[in-house]
Amino acid sequence: MVRVKHRYLLLDILYPDPSSWPSSTAPKKAPLQTQSQLRIHSPTSNALTPSLLAKTVREGVADLFGDWGVGRLGGVGAGGVSVKYLSPATSTAIIRCPRASYRLVWMALTYMSCVPEIEGSRSKWSDVAMTRPCVFRVVRVSGTMRKAEEEAIRRARREIVRLRGAEEAGVLGNLVGGLEYEGGSAVVDDVMENEEEDVDMGSDEED
Repeated sequence: MVRVKHRYLLLDILYPDPSSWPSSTAPKKAPLQTQSQLRIHSPTSNALTPSLLAKTVREGVADLFGDWGVGRLGGVGAGGVSVKYLSPATSTAIIRCPRASYRLVWMALTYMSCVPEIEGSRSKWSDVAMTRPCVFRVVRVSGTMRKAEEEAIRRARREIVRLRGAEEAGVLGNLVGGLEYEGGSAVVDDVMENEEEDVDMGSDEED
């Protein structure tokens, strides 16, 4: 029996365009670095469902590579691309695709530039207007779902450390050094001691 091999792409949805920032994403009393960080990583609309994201990726592959690309994914109705995890609150997703064609999916994600707006009602998921500008950034390619989940947790912890460091720098009059932490914070020290080392994106790909 032949085992179908897959790849799992962990991706972040980022909002670098100020026009896409919600007004209530970051607290006004927070330092400017913290506000910008929170707005770039702001939540995504619940209108972006796993099925809609998978459909958009398949359409992106079809636009870029035509019938050949769709065939590499397993055909139109084969479900070669599926979204295993999607969190609108953290703008994070994990996409599963065939191992032989994960680069096609990656390229389609690179060219995707819009998601649904935060506000607005819809009657059907197919009627959603993709008008909010964004960037899809692939941060990990793994051979197993577990490795992708571990990387998502590790990156979330690291982001918390960066934001805490920025907040502390604002409170102490920028004496700590902001996001580039160089010492003097017990909170950052305690968290960083428990952090795992960064893993290269392609180092743990499994067959």
